[in-house]
Amino acid sequence: MSFTEEISSETKSQREIYPDQQEDMKYPEEKKVRNPRSLARKKNFRPIILCLSLFLLAFGMAHAQLEGEISLGAGYSDNLFQLSDDDLSRWENGSSALDWAETTDDLNLFTRVDLAYPIPYRWWTFTPSVTGTISQNLSNKDKYRTDSIARIRVDRHYWSISALYGYYPHIYYRHYKDSDGSGDHEQYSYSRNLYRGDIIIRPMKHFTAFGNLRYEDLYYNKYFSEADGNRLTTELGARYHFPAFTLQGSYAFRTYDNTRYDELNDDDGSYDSNIYRCVLRMKEMPFSGDSTKNQSWQPYLELSREDRFYQGDSQWYGGREYCIYNTTAGLDLKLHPDWKLSLDYLHIYRNVESPNESVLRLKEFSENRFSASVSHKF
Repeated sequence: MSFTEEISSETKSQREIYPDQQEDMKYPEEKKVRNPRSLARKKNFRPIILCLSLFLLAFGMAHAQLEGEISLGAGYSDNLFQLSDDDLSRWENGSSALDWAETTDDLNLFTRVDLAYPIPYRWWTFTPSVTGTISQNLSNKDKYRTDSIARIRVDRHYWSISALYGYYPHIYYRHYKDSDGSGDHEQYSYSRNLYRGDIIIRPMKHFTAFGNLRYEDLYYNKYFSEADGNRLTTELGARYHFPAFTLQGSYAFRTYDNTRYDELNDDDGSYDSNIYRCVLRMKEMPFSGDSTKNQSWQPYLELSREDRFYQGDSQWYGGREYCIYNTTAGLDLKLHPDWKLSLDYLHIYRNVESPNESVLRLKEFSENRFSASVSHKF
């Protein structure tokens, strides 16, 4: 066996803690495991949140009208599992360590439904809403998602606040060698609970300031519970509307706490991140004439950079730094007041710095994603 093949066999510390699922799109066995438990925990509050959402919807029925949107779309990724050039080369040469991947690129089909109930009350507007998303990859069947979000938003003339809860029961990244000593490759997947609060303030006609706070719990499946953790993100930003375009910029600080590594004798995968984002969105432009009421087109460009610094001092995590670049270009086409076509391209590149040569070889990657969706409001 070659040296490269030995590295790819993945010791437990070589797995990626909170892998880079830049878009929230995509997703064991009777064998004995070290710490058997279900994929997700702490679920008792979910029925309460859903019941509260239904109550708010029912309460507002006499004062509001249901608004909805359904979206159907498809996306293509040329590096679905975010493999390094070394891993891609080994997969093309038929390495048994990567035979769990049917293909390294794939097509994803998704459906999303949004329902909202704006409830006006004097100078306030209360809007409870829910969102459900289902997606499935065609070749790699384990890549599927069934995500749901419940939120409430309160609007005044110059400001608005919102709170949401998101539940993501199955996010599959790739396969790694499991932690129970059997040497088998298992799905490296997790569930995620998201709690988020937002505030938007419009002190001037063309200027908007915004901020948000996000807290996430991550629970990995029974083979990789040592990777469990939580993530806290705070973001502040501003948006200015020029006559021909809108420019937005924001800064976020993120910290990930790998909570169970010490309990299960693993390496600390905690990290801190600085995230910078800039968005340029052109004003809606008509296909012809001066009106954008019925038909229009609107391009945009988004750039972001995340500087991630790992906090562990092991051979695998010590001195590791990521610089993750995302470049997104898109076009929204309003074909009818109730119909919209969206076209998007996303390029992801992760640059890696580490004193460990294996980290450099295995963790750097690039990915291109293309997507198209059509939405109908009702």
